[in-house]
Amino acid sequence: LLIIMATPALIAASLSPSAVIPVHLKLALVKRGAELDGRSPANWRSAQTTRATLVHLLAAAVFLPLRARAREKKGCINIDVCREIGDRKVEEAENKKGPLVQLSGGVRYREERVGTGDVVADGDVVYISFEVRKTNGDYMYSYGRSRPDMGGNDFGETVQARLGQHDIPTAVEMAMQGMRIGGVRTVEMPPWLGFQTSDWKPLPTNFSGKQRMERFKSLLPSNSSQAGYNASILFEVEAVRKRKS
Repeated sequence: LLIIMATPALIAASLSPSAVIPVHLKLALVKRGAELDGRSPANWRSAQTTRATLVHLLAAAVFLPLRARAREKKGCINIDVCREIGDRKVEEAENKKGPLVQLSGGVRYREERVGTGDVVADGDVVYISFEVRKTNGDYMYSYGRSRPDMGGNDFGETVQARLGQHDIPTAVEMAMQGMRIGGVRTVEMPPWLGFQTSDWKPLPTNFSGKQRMERFKSLLPSNSSQAGYNASILFEVEAVRKRKS
């Protein structure tokens, strides 16, 4: 009876990813084995059959998860299928981040955090913190984000920008329209609406940031022979506060 009661739990354990047999079942099986050892010769055949059943169940606990993992790997049977699986995973990850808002000129932004303060509009003087990255996620420089490369704690410091006066790239000005104070948006800037529209402001203030920016300038289509270089930049902007009119 003990073996019959234990069998469903053993099968369930064998199907789990970790395939771990509960300790109380292990102890019960050991106890059952000890009882079988004390049986008379007339019951040895029954004991051997029971032991064989236990061996099969324990083997299933080990090998079934391995077979399941092997079946999962078979889903990627060639380059095209692997690419489709990878694209699907990327799309699922992007969907979790929230929708991309498409603006004119190839500008896009994602609302990372919705603000609760005043609405930002053209002509407003806004104090911002920001972080600049390449589209592949590589960090370039920042301000007000307390990044280690800044050589000190600049957390809470801001840059002043009047929207519409090109103190910041045009793409960022476009994406900040309607934003609320306290909010954060990540803006994808195409090069024709990027730093060139603001005379490369806001400039990096640290040595490593200046080096990365010069490297980026050298790779722009107008300065580089590298065909197809993705010159878009991600500008994550936080509207910290705005000047009262």
